[in-house]
Amino acid sequence: MTVPSHSRRIVYRETAADRAPQSVGLSHVSIELGHLYMEDLQVPESESRLAEYFRSVSYWVKSVESMGRWGTTSPRISTCFLIDDYFSRLDEPRVIIKKVVDAASKSGLAIDYIARESSCAEFGTAQLARQVFDRIVPEPLPGANGSRPPVKESGWLANGRRSFDPSLEPAMADQSWHSPEQSAANRHSIFMDVQIRDSLWSCSFLAAVWQLLRLGLLRPEEKQLTKPVPLRDEFPSDWSELPPVIKLTATKNPFCAYRSFSILPTRFMEVEMAARTVLHQVELDPLVLEDLNGRASLEGIQLPPGILDRIDYAFINDWSPTTGR
Repeated sequence: MTVPSHSRRIVYRETAADRAPQSVGLSHVSIELGHLYMEDLQVPESESRLAEYFRSVSYWVKSVESMGRWGTTSPRISTCFLIDDYFSRLDEPRVIIKKVVDAASKSGLAIDYIARESSCAEFGTAQLARQVFDRIVPEPLPGANGSRPPVKESGWLANGRRSFDPSLEPAMADQSWHSPEQSAANRHSIFMDVQIRDSLWSCSFLAAVWQLLRLGLLRPEEKQLTKPVPLRDEFPSDWSELPPVIKLTATKNPFCAYRSFSILPTRFMEVEMAARTVLHQVELDPLVLEDLNGRASLEGIQLPPGILDRIDYAFINDWSPTTGR
């Protein structure tokens, strides 16, 4: 039977409506056991210092495991460790990884996953840093006159209005110095101006990318970034040949998780505060958020709506070869 032309329906759909985010496994919480620099790993006393560091970390891991805030009495918990191969030249992977894993083991800790910091910048066809950078939506500021270059040009991102010094500008009769001002200040401002990049991506920005990756909020086509490669004995001689994230144990708990908990030396506090400034201004993929929230709901878990509220920290004092403390 011929259908009259006037009764035919044409349905228009956006391409995005047919797009589904790549699936990733999810633990309840991802515990970051540390993030150390090359100097931490290569000084003569590094093994004893690492053992001392992991002893402090072990108490926090036990606390996290017993916190009871993960939506279940038997949470899926995975552990990870980030190694800086982006800013530094390291010994061969087998040397560094064995040193870290052995030091953790002496304190009763098992590192399930080790990641290379350079993979947060770029791996294969995946350019995670560029992907996140392109999703930055700076907060609109009242009274802004466009005199400051946007983050895409300057490489800097602030959490509010920067100060103004008329002595550095052409004479303007109606302008005077004003202090910086945080956009969402709680009575008094805590203003931050974060460098995103120069010739390299900044440590603070890569820390933001790292948090998004662990939280399952980045779904790159390079699946090794979210589905680590099992590797326990035979390591390549060059870091560039090592998968971006490797799995060192037989755990069934995935690398990505609904929530993250980072246990870090206190010298990373400023880095993480800067990373949170970035994360507050990153527009996330709504389909990925929908996927995470839907899967959490099926498990009876109510995730905080704000991404920053899914990230917890513990900062511990440590002796640092990079600062001499």
